[in-house]
Formats: sequence, structure tokens, C-alpha cells
Amino acid sequence: MDISVIIVSWNVKDFLRKCLQSIYGLTKGVDFEVFVVDNDSGDNTAAMVKSEFPQVDLTANHENLGFGKANNIALNKCTGRYILFLNPDTELVDNSLQAMVRFMDADPTADAIGCKLIFSDGSVQYSTRYFPSIFTDLMENLYLDAIFPRSTFFNRYKMGFWAHDRMREIDVPYGACLLVKKTILQDVGYFDEQFFMYYDEIDFCYRIKKARGRIYFVPDIEIIHHSNKSYNQIMSQCDRWKARSKLLLFKKCYGGLGIAALIFNLTLNTMIVWSILSITHYIFKRPRDLDYFKRYVLFVWGEYIKYLKPGKSRC
Repeated sequence: MDISVIIVSWNVKDFLRKCLQSIYGLTKGVDFEVFVVDNDSGDNTAAMVKSEFPQVDLTANHENLGFGKANNIALNKCTGRYILFLNPDTELVDNSLQAMVRFMDADPTADAIGCKLIFSDGSVQYSTRYFPSIFTDLMENLYLDAIFPRSTFFNRYKMGFWAHDRMREIDVPYGACLLVKKTILQDVGYFDEQFFMYYDEIDFCYRIKKARGRIYFVPDIEIIHHSNKSYNQIMSQCDRWKARSKLLLFKKCYGGLGIAALIFNLTLNTMIVWSILSITHYIFKRPRDLDYFKRYVLFVWGEYIKYLKPGKSRC
């Protein structure tokens, strides 16, 4: 088997249908298998897959197990030389699976790749990241990454300075489309199931790079990504998972110093929101929705405090 495709879904039946149609309609010249792991969707996703795509290996969970654990269920069954983690709100635009296999076969140094993600209107989605650090988190909390979005210094983490127009080695592609060589899993393992959602692919890629693996961005392979279709249904819960997963990642990578830095950076952010942004809102009416910034800061503080309480569940 050349490639195993894993799709974790939650309440995005119509997008998943388009995703599967694009895979089976456009893929030629490679042997592939598709695994769908549905996290207890309430929109009859599992029934749709069973009736319309009987060739799919479907796992219908009876609860939402999260992104990493759901992927790991399918990983235990994959037989492909390469594993593609693909979001259900994506669509292939041509024979992308064959192009991925050909790229990996031609470059033995590549252990993983990310493709160019585009929105439905054809515009580029900036979908690569450097690994987050204490410094990049500081830039975010000071809003300097937003003030200088094209800066290699202030916006290093989001790589806003790069047009995504050439192949290059990267740290992290979006988990919406991440292809890995199966053999690398022997060195790095599967997804860390402590991450319920968010930062899981960053942790995964961090372990690949730590094992001296190489990850490339390949702009010649394009994938439509409709983006955030599950997130938009439960935004507050997703923000909660994001805050907790960030703490978990920084603790894994930087230890106690990482946690202390996140708290320090959030303290600076709080001071900025309640002083500088409050003044600019009063004088210039910017930002328009100051209450949003205040609510979000208080929300993150609440999650940090819950996370740090002894004996509490982490994610």
C-alpha cells in the first residue's frame, strides 16, 4: 500500500462527503486506503460514510475522543508506506495523493511534508509555523506580531513574512494536511493523547525534528481547506482546549520555565489591555470591541488557573 489517509471527523458530514468524493474521484496511479474516525457526530456522519463510501474503513466512536486519540486508532490499522492526516473540511483539486507519493519517493531525506492550503476562492492560507517559543509567545501577547505581520522578528512564529511560494524545509505545517513517512513513527511514536485538540501536530512535528527528521513545504501540491468548520460550532470549548494544550506543550518543551513564561507574558498582556488598549479605545475608538479583548484575557486566566490546580485534569 502506498498511502493511508486518516480523516477525523466531528459534525461536518457535508464537507466530509466532498472530501471523500475528491479522494476517490481524483486519485489515480497509487494504491491507497482511507480511514474515517468519527468522534460521535450528531449529524449522521457515520451513516453517510457507511452508505455512500462502503470502501472506507470507518470507526464510529461513541464519544468525542479528541484529535490525537482518534488518529491513533486508525494508525494502528494503517498499512501504507506513507500516512496522510487530512481534515474533513479539505478537498483535493487534482491527483494530489500521487503527487505526494512521488515527492516522497524522489527525496529520501523527507520524513514529512505539508502542502499549500488554499481557501475556496483560491487565495493562499498561510499554513506553516516555526515552533512556538517563549519569545514568540511574548510577541503575541504584546500584539507586535499583529502590528508587524510581515516582520521576520516580530511575527516569526506565524511566518507572515513568507509568501508560501517555494519549497523549503519548515518546522510545522497545519495538521489539516500532513503527510508522514510511516517509518518515522518508529522513532517518534504516535500522537500524544494528552492533547485533546490543538498543538498536537506541533508536538508531533517537534518530535520528528528532534529525531533529526526533515519536514518540507511543497507548494506545487494544493489542497482546498475550508477551515474551522468544527471549531465554529463550539468556539468557547475549542478555545479552552487551545489554552490548555498550549500550557501542556510549553511544559513538555521548556519545563517549569515555559509555564512561568506563559504566565508572565499573559500578565503583560493583561496590563496592555487594561491600560494602553483602554486609552486608545477611549480616544481613537480602537479597538472597537475592547470588551472582547478583556473577556478573552479573563477566559485564558481562568483556564490557566484550572490547569495549574493540583489534581485537576489537564486536557
